Amino acid sequence: MDLELAGKKVMVTAASRGVGRAIAERFLKEGATVSICARKPRADQPVAGNPANAFRNELPSDGLEEALAALGKLGEVHGAIVDCGDADQVRRWTEESARKMGGIDIVISSASALGGTTRTRAGWDLSYNVDLLSAVALWEAAYPHFKAERAPSFVQVSSVAAVEYHVHGDSGQAYGAMKAALINYMFSLAQQYFAEGIRVNCVSPGPAYVEGGSWDYIERFLPDYHAEQLARQPAGRFGYPSEIADVVAFLASARASWVIGANIVIDGGYTRHVKY
Repeated sequence: MDLELAGKKVMVTAASRGVGRAIAERFLKEGATVSICARKPRADQPVAGNPANAFRNELPSDGLEEALAALGKLGEVHGAIVDCGDADQVRRWTEESARKMGGIDIVISSASALGGTTRTRAGWDLSYNVDLLSAVALWEAAYPHFKAERAPSFVQVSSVAAVEYHVHGDSGQAYGAMKAALINYMFSLAQQYFAEGIRVNCVSPGPAYVEGGSWDYIERFLPDYHAEQLARQPAGRFGYPSEIADVVAFLASARASWVIGANIVIDGGYTRHVKY
């Protein structure tokens, strides 16, 4: 199936590793030009600034340099250091990406603060700024460029935490709340802007295993919780980032031209509600 993605100009947030990186890889393999952002230049650098970022340093993370070196072998890729919780940085990166790529056809919004503690206001503020407001800033910055393209598409990466209880200790409340808000926001955009030829959709992945990622961390430090969640998977495994990336690429492509306002759950049966 030809997804007609060759030559498309694609932006992907939080794409130095995990699901975001897999999405960038898929578009590059389809012949698209890709612009990615990450919050760290190198994997060994901590995140500076807001003290609420501290818990995000607990997880290993590839940096932009490593990602660009690997992704550059697949095609034309650009990158920048961006704190997606800062709307001004998101806007500057969008303008820079449009200039370097010659426009913007597709935007994949996948930035997340990864839940973190909700015991403090700082934790809630971080989730609000990174998970929700980064998508708002990204849409507002990309919209003028979308109007210059044929059949542009915006895909938001949400989570099954938006529709399923997924809380451990004092983590998860803000994460699920923001992911649910994103689904609602994407539906609103889809209804409002399809008349202009712009498609907006959402995907909600279930747990996906990435070496050095959050579920790797949970397996090592919260083994009981990890085993409990794994037992919910009918296939006896978590998803692969590539399985999520394949759906995102299709949803953003011309082959999904009549799909708007959808929230596609990609979870291998992790959630048990009937998907009407």
